Amino acid sequence: MSALAHIGRAIDKKQLTAIVRAGEGQRLVEIFAEKPGVLSISHHHARGVGGRRIRDGQLYFDEKDVLLLLVETEFVDEIFSTLFHEARLNQPGAGMIVMEKVLRGHPMMPFEGADW
Repeated sequence: MSALAHIGRAIDKKQLTAIVRAGEGQRLVEIFAEKPGVLSISHHHARGVGGRRIRDGQLYFDEKDVLLLLVETEFVDEIFSTLFHEARLNQPGAGMIVMEKVLRGHPMMPFEGADW
């Protein structure tokens, strides 16, 4: 089926947003890019400063990778479970996954020079 067939409301979709350890995003994209049911996947790096202080004048900061997956509803539980285990989210402080219903959406198409 063409990727363009998924545009609009014709197929039920869900979005998985996973916040994982820094450096894990590209590895996870490579694992999930060709999985059945994954319509689109991308990742980006995120960095933030918390409100806690380590010492006077030094704030705590953390870096994570954010993974965005557009998944057909019939495959979402399997993809969620596999993502949970591949990202090792059962370890404390490893990250989290959020699943939400998507009414309209379409996959992002990679450009010709994509390296995955």
